[in-house]
Amino acid sequence: MRSSDIIYSDGTYISSNPSLHIEDSAYKMSYVARLLENVEWNHSEINILDIGGGAGLLGKFVCEWFENRGYRVFAAALDLSEEMLEIQKRNNPYIKSIYHGDIVLLGEEVFDLVLMIDVIEHIENCEQFADNLNKYTEFIIYNIPVEINLVDTLRNIAMQKRYYKIQTESLGHIHFFSVQSAVRFIARHHEVLKTLFAGYASYFLFSPYPDYVNQRKRLIRKIELILSSFIEKVTPFLAPYCVQGSLFCLVKSKKV
Repeated sequence: MRSSDIIYSDGTYISSNPSLHIEDSAYKMSYVARLLENVEWNHSEINILDIGGGAGLLGKFVCEWFENRGYRVFAAALDLSEEMLEIQKRNNPYIKSIYHGDIVLLGEEVFDLVLMIDVIEHIENCEQFADNLNKYTEFIIYNIPVEINLVDTLRNIAMQKRYYKIQTESLGHIHFFSVQSAVRFIARHHEVLKTLFAGYASYFLFSPYPDYVNQRKRLIRKIELILSSFIEKVTPFLAPYCVQGSLFCLVKSKKV
């Protein structure tokens, strides 16, 4: 096991992120649904693989999206953490198979859709992993945090260049993307079908989740969120380069 993987297998990640970001699942699903609508799903059955699926709630929402449209849905989960897999099984009753460990455990399994939501930034050999994904599915949905932008660059300067180190320690992010580098990364390995940038500021400003409420109590943070939200609404074409957010991307596998 790689040293960068230990925080997932030994419980450190869950300890540092006890909610497993469950509070953001519905928000993220609003973007995932917009991507799913761009594919003609011609099968009566849909097989979905959720990789690094956190609490499993977003995976459940995706399964429900298909079931509500008349599909029979089967899901599987792959994760480095046994504890995380148990949580996902509890939260997503569509999961029928679990894989604890590396992607090679999938063997000859093939899926219609793979979910890579906030995952690739955690994977040490992300280039090889993305290539390997092409063997197991036709379509993939990525969400990649965009952490190289004007706001986060200024934040890093203000924190004496400690911001990205803290992101690694608390969230396990070992790769940091701008919107351009995220698109280039995906295009190297897959056929890009559609991308959507999701800004966080407007969501953080109105979310009732206690952590976001506490963030808004800090004057500087609230001003930042208000200004970022203004940029998102007035100049959305600049938002990916200026404010905190993430890139949702629907891709088709490049078959070797």
